Amino acid sequence: MPKFNLKHIFLIPTLFLVLIVGFILNNHMNSVQRQVNREYDRIINSLQRSIKVIISLDYNISQLYKQNQGSFYNHSFEIKKDSGLCVIRPSENLDAVMAEQDISVAEGRLDYSIAGKKDLCDPSSEVYEIASKKVSLAPVISFIHDYESYLHGIYFISKYNYIISSPKEIAENLSQKTLDVIYSRPYWKDSMKNDSEKYITFTPPYTDAFFDGLEVLTFSTPIYYKGIFKGVLVIDLSVEKLLRSSNEISQHIQLLNSDEYKRFEQYRFMQPVNLDFTDFTYFLYYKTSIKEELKGFLVHDSNSLILTLVMYILSLLSMFYYQSRVSQKYYRDLAKQDPMTGLYNRRGFEMSLQDRVVKKYVGFAIYDIDDFKQINDVFGHDVGDEAIKYVARMLNKSVRDSDIVSRFGGEEFVICINAESRNSLESVCERVRKSIQDSSGKVVKGGFTVSGGVTVIDSHQEFSFEHVIKKADALLYKAKQDGKNRVYFS
Repeated sequence: MPKFNLKHIFLIPTLFLVLIVGFILNNHMNSVQRQVNREYDRIINSLQRSIKVIISLDYNISQLYKQNQGSFYNHSFEIKKDSGLCVIRPSENLDAVMAEQDISVAEGRLDYSIAGKKDLCDPSSEVYEIASKKVSLAPVISFIHDYESYLHGIYFISKYNYIISSPKEIAENLSQKTLDVIYSRPYWKDSMKNDSEKYITFTPPYTDAFFDGLEVLTFSTPIYYKGIFKGVLVIDLSVEKLLRSSNEISQHIQLLNSDEYKRFEQYRFMQPVNLDFTDFTYFLYYKTSIKEELKGFLVHDSNSLILTLVMYILSLLSMFYYQSRVSQKYYRDLAKQDPMTGLYNRRGFEMSLQDRVVKKYVGFAIYDIDDFKQINDVFGHDVGDEAIKYVARMLNKSVRDSDIVSRFGGEEFVICINAESRNSLESVCERVRKSIQDSSGKVVKGGFTVSGGVTVIDSHQEFSFEHVIKKADALLYKAKQDGKNRVYFS
């Protein structure tokens, strides 16, 4: 008997749902990893370009020392009242400044300043003369600074207490105190210890409290000329702009130093950053939580998930519909079946008559086990039940698939047989009786017999089912009276 089992109905669609969602999730994770790797490549390329910039500027400064010429023509001078520092700015006439410095760069604004102690504004001072020979570096720094958004600042710190910076705010916002602090910062001290002209010092991320409070990381290199230390070239990179892009994935990327890395060795999407000429020891890693990943998965793959959910619901409805149809068919068939033998019952027999194969003659036969009560009394009801099942099997074996075999109740069986001739029909009915008699000893000790009554009609003849069954029943009764184990025909 089929069971309308909700577990079975949900099982297959749910398994497919889990597989499909797993497939979508796997694709999502692969997509995230590809995006993270692209962001890592972007960040590493930016860091590598920064190294190239500082190397290039190092070369430019060295060349300026060789030229040993320059001037502050087309520059304005101001000694700030609040700080007492000298600030030198380029003229608003860009062409004039470019011509003065004898350099050629792309068009744009000049965003640089030079700041130092008060004597920087004195044309007769030594520091004025030294700084004037380096002023042609300033426009180059300005244009390079504007080239990449993550370049927070580029500045040359001279050992003669002046700074050339881009953007200009770095130099212009200096005070005497902050100027002194710069010369005590790690990148100044570390660079002075660095006697290799090709080695770049890395300063880990810190908050630039003296300028605009942003988190920056710094690359710096000492400037030497003929083995004499001249100052430090510094590039500040905005950590925020370096790590972030228009890709939402970048919001979760962070820098991790090598000491912290040991605590996160099991974390996914970690990548060391190797930069030439520097002691950069940081890792890039993708920091997120299961909650955030799940949210991202639901948002970015919402269309696929909605489609999968719709398919899941449709498959459940289909399974419900299919199971309902199967159950309905089962109960319809059950209503037509005899539970003991599996044969049609009276209702099933009458319904099957409508679909029978029609030949020239139709016979309605009723068979009844002879002395069935005695079998039950002598051998018990279990043997009696086996005798009924045995007769059912023999009837099914003895007729064609197109014929109809049924049990109306008790030990009474009804068959509808189609045949091309009356003799053929009668031969089948006799063969049924004899086959049951010959092998019944396998079920009941000593065997048993059956009697039958058969109503034979022309297939084109109108008939009443009740009438032909009643007539066959009368013939069965007569066969019983005449000694049993026989079949009478109308």
